[in-house]
Amino acid sequence: MMLRVFAGLIVMVAAAVQSFAIAPQEKTTAEAFLDITGKTHYPLEVKDAKAVVLIFVTTDCPISNYYTSEINALVKDYAGKPVRFFVIHVDPDLKPADAAAHAKTYGLDCTILIDAKHRLVKTAGVTITPEAAVLTPDGKIVYRGRIDDVYAELGKRRIEPDQRDLREALSQVLAGQAVKVAETKAVGCPIPKLP
Repeated sequence: MMLRVFAGLIVMVAAAVQSFAIAPQEKTTAEAFLDITGKTHYPLEVKDAKAVVLIFVTTDCPISNYYTSEINALVKDYAGKPVRFFVIHVDPDLKPADAAAHAKTYGLDCTILIDAKHRLVKTAGVTITPEAAVLTPDGKIVYRGRIDDVYAELGKRRIEPDQRDLREALSQVLAGQAVKVAETKAVGCPIPKLP
């Protein structure tokens, strides 16, 4: 009887060890992207930060271009805080030199990436430029949508925003709170389709 119990225990331990050995490991393989200077970045890997902000733009969208001053203000206002900003160009035909010229024209002072294959577009689930997504260290997108509500709809622009949605989301993340409004409707230009 004792021998049977001992043999049964050995079988259970062996099964547990075998299942542990073949259990898939959870490993995040963040994709690498080159910025307009050729430096490698991992925008989906939130390390040493509480949030990563992806702001999707195109060079020829007037609403995207209007928001460059607010993007610059965001980068400046959150400097020194655990937030990383990436401006993501989504035009599949855009050359790095053209993205660099656009950044210079509008004074964009953050990391500029080109998502020619729409890998970040698909991950973030965005459809409009400009549109923002906020990621947290657990890999979740906690906010997606407009930067603010200056544009109520196409052709209707307020003098000042009533809601500063992206700033509110970032304030809540930095305070360790859940984002109250996780998604808003962005107004702008449709993201160009892939060829």
